[in-house]
Amino acid sequence: MIRLVLMILALTLSIVSSVDASLYGESVQFEDLHDQRTFSLSPDYDPNQSEGGLSGNWPYSFIISWNITYDLNALIWHYEYNLSIEKKDISHFILELTDTTQYDDITNIFIDGNPSAAEGPKLWANAGNQSIPNSFYGIKFDQGGSSVSYSFDTTRDPVWGNFYAKGGNDHGSLINAYNNALEKNNFYSDNKLDFIVRPDGGSAPPVVPEPLSSALFIAGGATLGLKRFRKKLNK
Repeated sequence: MIRLVLMILALTLSIVSSVDASLYGESVQFEDLHDQRTFSLSPDYDPNQSEGGLSGNWPYSFIISWNITYDLNALIWHYEYNLSIEKKDISHFILELTDTTQYDDITNIFIDGNPSAAEGPKLWANAGNQSIPNSFYGIKFDQGGSSVSYSFDTTRDPVWGNFYAKGGNDHGSLINAYNNALEKNNFYSDNKLDFIVRPDGGSAPPVVPEPLSSALFIAGGATLGLKRFRKKLNK
């Protein structure tokens, strides 16, 4: 009887801890390798569950999406982020990395399909990033625009983390956007919508798919592209 009670107690504690545990820095699920976060100040804005999750002062629509795939032959992760905004251009984009990551760990950097470079990785704080809620370690892409793509390769596994994007001033007001967890103490949140997916520093187990699942990587990217195409047709 005592053994049964202890087993039930252990199971209960496990469930409670899993519910309350922060997702920050934790490995993501396969389904999270293709997703997006977005916001708009439109009064009729009502994102579905796979969207939302952003804060900041961007008085127009802002969308960040990602498509992450794994090369089973080269054992390399390919990360691609697409930022799309309304009216104001992005001046720079900072993506979090675990603090053990070095510049050489990030290769084949492209911005809008053109070979490029990034600044860092290092700790980014308020200097040059006005109203950033908390400092964090990462790389900075200095090029932007109203619709821009950032991509690179790395052996670092996908985990939940942060980003910060800055735009130009709008009638004297600062324009920026970031994920919700960046405003929280120690980035603590158990809601995946408060984060985006970013590279880890090697402490989390990889989310490497089985050979059969590699086809789903392609299918996932194609599905996301098809959804965007349909949205454009419906506008």
